[in-house]
Amino acid sequence: MVRTRGRGAGDDICYLDGGSTSAHRTLVIFLHGAIAKNTTWQWNHQRGLMRLAKGHNVEVIFPRSPLTDVGYVWPGSIKEQEKVEQQLIDGWMDAEHTLEQRTGRPFDEVFVMGFSSGAYFVSSLAMRGRADVDGYAAFAGGVGMGARATPVVRFSPVFVGVCADDETSRDHSRGFAASLAAVGIPRAVNAQPVGHGLSHVHFAYALSYLRRAKKERLASSEGLHSSGGT
Repeated sequence: MVRTRGRGAGDDICYLDGGSTSAHRTLVIFLHGAIAKNTTWQWNHQRGLMRLAKGHNVEVIFPRSPLTDVGYVWPGSIKEQEKVEQQLIDGWMDAEHTLEQRTGRPFDEVFVMGFSSGAYFVSSLAMRGRADVDGYAAFAGGVGMGARATPVVRFSPVFVGVCADDETSRDHSRGFAASLAAVGIPRAVNAQPVGHGLSHVHFAYALSYLRRAKKERLASSEGLHSSGGT
């Protein structure tokens, strides 16, 4: 667990260590799908994430969404999001900094990923550039919208995982991808023949794409500096 110093994350955040001893340090902030009240479904989610974390040598924090009348779900509308999202983001960043302080080693990259309910929230954060992270990934969900100019920390690349056999989310994922294309946010879209679930193939592709996109961005920035460009 990671204590967030009371900055609005609600509770200590679950931490899954799949790769803190590797030379390259990656943090995934993973936003879960809807969790009903009084269930232990989240433990299955955590076990699955731990397997992915170990398989890809990454560290994962697994924050819990606010509790609503229907259970633990991430805020859906912009109005609902704006009430709580800054506190949520502050809690995630606190957890990141706490983990860095524990080891004395910074993360090389930080990605926010979400599944189902978490994917819809991630898609909104990505379109509005709300978090200072290196990339986003949305699996089995997403909402199409126009990019908003403020408040923006930065627009980061996005991976969209389309669950092609899932009638409830596939069109939403594709609509989100179309919105990213319309406003020019860097993105990769991949469809897998799976139902409503977190595909290990999607997770692997997301990491690969987002890492590559960061390297390309850094190389481009270094090229501008070395040539004296603006």
